[in-house]
Amino acid sequence: MLKLRVVTPDKVAVDEIIDSVSIPTTSGVITVLSKHIPLVSTIKSGEMIVHKGGTGVSYAVFKGLVNVRPHRKGLTEVVVLLEQTESVEDLDHARAAEALARAKAMKDEKDDDVDFGIFEGMIERELNRVKIAVKHRKHL
Repeated sequence: MLKLRVVTPDKVAVDEIIDSVSIPTTSGVITVLSKHIPLVSTIKSGEMIVHKGGTGVSYAVFKGLVNVRPHRKGLTEVVVLLEQTESVEDLDHARAAEALARAKAMKDEKDDDVDFGIFEGMIERELNRVKIAVKHRKHL
């Protein structure tokens, strides 16, 4: 059993006891199980899957950190700090596709390279949301 806490600047997205969690890191996807060794890693955009009671709940995640450490009562604690996250149930494919198109248009209109990184980040975030929404749309 794991104690998972997923936090963004806006909210606490998840705070519960789970069986395992799969997280996209810059080193590859990791799956954290009970009694996992302590670690700190950087999270990249992708899909985080929270497993509990034989089912998995997917989240679109965007940049952050994960800290795995021992917790009291023999549990392993996983703290995920993210810039942004949305559960697959909250993803709206049409809205994400529109946001992606807007981000690409804003990037193309921008003349100086000062804000290039901002637009690339927006495009990466929206592209991730579209990809996960499309993947799970057929299952909804």
